[in-house]
Amino acid sequence: MTGTTTGQLVYAPAAPAPARLPLRGREDELARVRRALEFGLDSGCALVTVEGPPGSGRTRFLAECAAVARRLGFVTGHRPERSGPGSPPGDGAPGTPRLTVLDDAHFLAVEPGEAPLARSHAPYVRLVAHRRGAPGAPADWSAGHTERINLGPLRPPASLQVAADLLGVPPAAPLARVVRSAGGHPKLLVELVAGMREEHLLRVGPHEAELVEERIPQRLRELLRSMLLEYPDECRQLLRVAAVLGRESTVGDLLPVLQVPPSALLLTLDRAAGTGLLAVGSTQVRFPNELLWRLVVDSVPVPLRQALRRQVADGRRTERTERTERTERTGPAAGPPDLNGQENLIVQLVAEGLTNKQMARRLGISPHTVNYHLRKLFQKAGVNSRIALLRETGWSEPSDGPPGRGPRVSPGPGPLVRPRPGAFEVGGQT
Repeated sequence: MTGTTTGQLVYAPAAPAPARLPLRGREDELARVRRALEFGLDSGCALVTVEGPPGSGRTRFLAECAAVARRLGFVTGHRPERSGPGSPPGDGAPGTPRLTVLDDAHFLAVEPGEAPLARSHAPYVRLVAHRRGAPGAPADWSAGHTERINLGPLRPPASLQVAADLLGVPPAAPLARVVRSAGGHPKLLVELVAGMREEHLLRVGPHEAELVEERIPQRLRELLRSMLLEYPDECRQLLRVAAVLGRESTVGDLLPVLQVPPSALLLTLDRAAGTGLLAVGSTQVRFPNELLWRLVVDSVPVPLRQALRRQVADGRRTERTERTERTERTGPAAGPPDLNGQENLIVQLVAEGLTNKQMARRLGISPHTVNYHLRKLFQKAGVNSRIALLRETGWSEPSDGPPGRGPRVSPGPGPLVRPRPGAFEVGGQT
């Protein structure tokens, strides 16, 4: 499912392209590219930028865009058109609309004798792709129409269509669940199906493909290793440590383990977010794709996983001890002084472990109003979760018992990784 490439440059050859599987789940994005091409047909100048993390299918998408352009009458190529006196004529008759396709923005650098950013007198559309977080198209290139396209994960129906295209028949329900575990990541999805076929984890029948064994194929582990090796050392370390701590962890847990100052962690978090593996919030980091998270965890030897989790547990235990000693000296905290009476009451109900509906009944207001007050509290405290709110205001974490019994100090962290029933199991995840 890859396009024709020359290094990092992608273009559509003049000869008919070999048969390939349909491009699934990108109908809206292709419609936007078509709008830019139609603008170019009216003697306009258009720029389309396409970005996405590694494995998002940028190369395949560019090839499909080039095919659409040829059907509209464009001449396609991978070199920016020269301009100025003595420039060689472009392909096709004068005035023929032209599409230039560049895969990775660094190919916009000017080569000797070329002025790649100059506008052409003929209809001209430039299609530029780059990885998320990488430099995009130059700001000084003038275009009458621009489109910025982000290739996100495929939706579940499109993922199942891709699997059916690869297998020749639709997947049965158990296999469909495994396919959806790829989270719509195009590269991961293709490698998952290919790896399961290689290791006979599925059986293709005349009408549907059935799941034989639910196990992560070795091909996916090799894919993850190759992906990690492309990242800087500090980014790779952050991803693996964060994965071991759980699919979702806090920046406060990461800092002492990584032993870096907060200022040094900022750039590393930006790079990790650019990989598409990690989503970074104000206080938390999360792996959006469950299967990729399990693969990253599996890339860490079991003894190191156990040592990392012990290190975090010891740090949390020390923090609780210090907080208890501080409370014994100064008394329990009633929350920051800028909280009003109702806000303090809501924080107390959060500490009791009540849901929004239970809090609404207790206060005699609607759940919508409770949600509004909680959002204002999160903003005021600079947090994005109930647990973080309780820590920030000096309350203990909610109890595990029935609501309404009052706050208590949590006895300690439970398992940091709880595999979901039915999901792929990670070997040795203890």
